[in-house]
Parts: sequence; C-alpha cells; structure tokens
Amino acid sequence: MAELAVILPVLILFAVGVMDYGRVFFRALIVANAARAGAEYGTLSVANSGEDADIQGFAKLDGQEISGMRVTSAQVCRCGDNVVACATGTCPGYGSGAPRVYVVVTAIDTVNLILRYPGLPSRVPISRTATFRAPQ
Repeated sequence: MAELAVILPVLILFAVGVMDYGRVFFRALIVANAARAGAEYGTLSVANSGEDADIQGFAKLDGQEISGMRVTSAQVCRCGDNVVACATGTCPGYGSGAPRVYVVVTAIDTVNLILRYPGLPSRVPISRTATFRAPQ
C-alpha cells in the first residue's frame, strides 16, 4: 500500500499531462481544418474570394466545436511573386495578363491547460493559416 501512495500522485500528474496534450492537439486539428474549409469556400469562384463574412462564417461552421475561435480572411492578388492590388486586374510584363487570386484564411484559438506546469505557459495559443488559389 505504501508503494501505491508514493506512485499514485505521479501517475495522476502524468495522466493529466497526457489529457492536456490531447486537448491541445485536438484543438490544433480543429483550427487547421476550419482555416482550410474557409479557404476552400473562398476559392470556389473568384466572386467568393472577396466575401470575407461568408468565408469566416464557413470556417466557424467547420470549427463549431470551438466557440471562441477567431477567423480572419483576405483576398491576395499576385503577379509572379509580387503582391498587387486586386482592383487593377492586369499584370504588365507577365504572360497571363491577369493576376492570380489567392484566399488566405487564419483561424486562431487559445487552450487553457488544466494544470500549471513549471516552465510552460498556462495558455497555449494556436494559429493556423491556409492559402488557396482561386480558379481563373
């Protein structure tokens, strides 16, 4: 019995640590999938790529297990490696002429750990970004 009294607190601490890691990993998967889903919705068409409210709503719908998740989205146009204004609609000096349209969605969440561990923060921020190209 004395051995159990010595080892039981260590086993409980280990079990809670595994649960905390599992919670952070699970939340990270949800946040990544939400960002991906929002970016996929935005790239269904070029018209969808500028609808920030719809993109963010779609991402939050996919990550509905997390109530406080924040989602941002942006439409980015590029000519080669250069970022250009999407309103111009041309890429002088490039063969295609029209800029490539991308949708960038970032989902952010914070996980509060169950226990405070020495040397680790009590809150773990999770941020995932998905970038997809819209069809031309």
